Formats: sequence, structure tokens, C-alpha cells
Amino acid sequence: MLRKLADVDREVENVLKRFGIPCLKQEQRTILNCLIQNRDCVAVLPTGFGKSLPFQLYLPVKRALVGDNSYGKVIVCCPLVSLMQDQVNKLTSLGLVTAAFRCKDKETDELIEAGEVDIIYTSPESLVGDSHWRSTIQRLNVTAIVVDEFHTIATWGGLEADEEGKVFRKWLRHLGEIRSLYPGASLLALSATCTKTIKRRVTDVLGLKDYDFITMSPHKTNIKYIVKKVDPQIESSMIWILDIIRQMKENFPHMPKIEELIEMYHSETSEEKKKKAIENLTNDSLLRVVVATSALGMGVNVATCHNVIRYGPPKSAVDFLQETGRDGRDGQHSCAILLFHGHQLRNVDQDIKDFLKSTECRRLQLLKPFLSDEELRSVQSTSTGQHVCCDICEQICSCQSCSFTVMEKAVKNLPFVDDILESSGSDSDSDTISYEYDSGDDLNNDTN
Repeated sequence: MLRKLADVDREVENVLKRFGIPCLKQEQRTILNCLIQNRDCVAVLPTGFGKSLPFQLYLPVKRALVGDNSYGKVIVCCPLVSLMQDQVNKLTSLGLVTAAFRCKDKETDELIEAGEVDIIYTSPESLVGDSHWRSTIQRLNVTAIVVDEFHTIATWGGLEADEEGKVFRKWLRHLGEIRSLYPGASLLALSATCTKTIKRRVTDVLGLKDYDFITMSPHKTNIKYIVKKVDPQIESSMIWILDIIRQMKENFPHMPKIEELIEMYHSETSEEKKKKAIENLTNDSLLRVVVATSALGMGVNVATCHNVIRYGPPKSAVDFLQETGRDGRDGQHSCAILLFHGHQLRNVDQDIKDFLKSTECRRLQLLKPFLSDEELRSVQSTSTGQHVCCDICEQICSCQSCSFTVMEKAVKNLPFVDDILESSGSDSDSDTISYEYDSGDDLNNDTN
């Protein structure tokens, strides 16, 4: 039996001290209340907001309230291994709960199956695609299920019910089956981006009918959007980044070697290098440039990242907002730069084509699938027409005090390539997105 509200407040405050956080934001507290009261919840909150904190607090708070140190387990289903690793490491360092992700190693899997792990991280492929493991963990007392990055149910699992044979990761479209495994558990779905179409698809897949919906605009005022059409040769399109670092080296001769400032992160990167890259990104380090595919993960907390450069357009506006969302999490002025050439446009959605060919504010164009007309008018009145909004608004800015970062200046000086959409129908090149899993991989054993 739960005690009165004052008891809940006190226990939340006690647990927050261990996290080093003074208080919860209103939306975070609402999510936590849903979990404590066993209600389903869908939360769409900006990147860097702290969406994961409520479910990480849930077990310590609930156990204190019910007086049972063994109360319940939480399953977190996430499509990104790097994100799971990041959260497991943080929770393990705090020591409030035990956390692990399946497929790390045989010993960890055995601990999970024995009920020794409080917060169990797993991929969709493991959770619903592995029938043996699913039946093994069904006996655990799971009281809450978290579906993280839920937009991937639609973007990677497909918007239509009849797309089974051509989707990127088919088990995302079957996540609703977990409700039958734990019918008494509450379900929390989290994402930073969600269009109306995606919301309908996700709630249908997950069987959500009566649920709390918490949302905030994905509009981040500190991110400037810049688009540049570049030469199809990737070497000539990206060499300018090295030129910037070399210039820094000349101005500061005591800087480390260039190779110490740059790291690679992709599906073939060794586990040791992946771990080191994540540590360097989330801590104060010399690392300045990471060349990565989406194997790096959408939710890794890189607090001091102020430039995200994407070579090749994403498939959709949802993907672009997710990828650039790790930019400027500290609130400082930041840039989201999209470099592309026409051959890469044949497989992208119309919302990205509209973003690229826009002759007016790119920010407004990017946010159209996510905001109401009233919300868009609010964005227009506060952001557009300023040099910190986008490369188009920069041209009409009248502030008389425009200033640009080193990165912005470098992009402005790139050779101009005309005719933005002239090659959009060409079949000579495919989109350059590289995802974490390939349809031919053994997904249950992948650790990318």
C-alpha cells in the first residue's frame, strides 16, 4: 500500500541526492508518477531533457514506498547498443540498482535469467525475436516496461502493417507482444521526436489506448541549421574539417597530434575503441572529432558537442532531428550541418527534400511535421530572420552584429555546387545512411 504524497516526495528527494540532481522537472515527475501508479505513458521530450531519469528512479523510490527491497524488475527495450551501454555504466557507478544488457556476455545473461538484475536492457531482437530467451525471462516479476527511442518502431519497423518483408528491423513492429508477457506491468514509451503519423503507428503496435501523453516541442533555439550541396567525392567534401584542426595545431603548437583528436565509431570498430570513444565523449577529454555511423546511438549524452555534421541526407525529418539532437545539450550556440549531393536524394522522404530545397526558413520547414500552425507561428516570431536561425535567415538578418563560429565560416567557404535537386531522381548512388544492424546479421549476438 502506497503512503501519502509527502512520503513519495521525501523518497524522490532522497534518491535524487544519489544522482546528484536537486529536483525533477515537472514532466519527469509526471512520468515517475505514472510508473509508481502503474499507468501507461508516452513521453516525447527534447534530446538532453533527461527522459531516462524517471524510470531509473522508479525502482529505488517504489521499493522504499512499499518496504520491499526486492520489488519488481524493469525491462528497457532499446534499438541502440551504445545507448544501453552508456546508461548501464552510469547506473552501475551509482550502486542504487543493478543494471545490465543482454548479450554482453554469457555470465551477464545468466545473472539476468536468475533474477539478479534490476533494470534489464535488451534489443527488440532479443526481447520478442528470441523465443527461448523470452520464455526464460517471462517468469521474472517485471513491473514496468520501457520502450526507448519508440519512433524507430515506425522509422525502422515500417509505418504500414503490410511492410514486413522490406523493413530495416522487423522485430520493432512486434513489440506489442511484450504486453502479453507481463500483463500487469505499466508501459513507458520514450522519444525525442514524434509526428502525428508515427504516434498513431506506435500506439497501435504497442496496444496503447488509455495512457498519459507528455510532450514538448522539438524546437531547440540554440541550434543553427546549415545546408550545403557538395562535390560527390567524399574526400573533397570533408577534407576541410582536417584543415580546421591543422590550423588549430599551427596556432597552438603544444596541442596533441591530430590523430589523438579524431576517433572512428562504426559497426566494425573494436569494443575497446568503442568504450574509449564513449568515455572520451561523455567526459572532459582531448577528443574533438568523431566520425561515426548511427552505431554511436542517438541518446548518448555528449554535453559539450556544438557541431553535428551529417554527410548525406537522412531518410526523414525525424531522423535528422534525432541525430542533431545531441548537439548543443549545454544550451550553447551550436550548428547542425547537412552536406549532400543530388545522387543521395532518391530514397529520402519528401519532408527532407522540402527542407533541402527551401528558399525560406529551414527551421520552420524542418518543424512542420511536428508542430501545429500556432506553434509554428510562435517559432517564426522568435527565431526566423536571425543569423543564428539557419543559413537562409542569415542572409536576411538585420541585427548589424552578425558573428560566426570557425565551423560556420569554414562551411560558408566551401565551393558552391548548384542545382540542388537536379539529380534527385538518379539511380547512380544510394543514400549514405549506415545503421547499426544489417538484415543479414545475427542480431541477437550483435554488439555494435
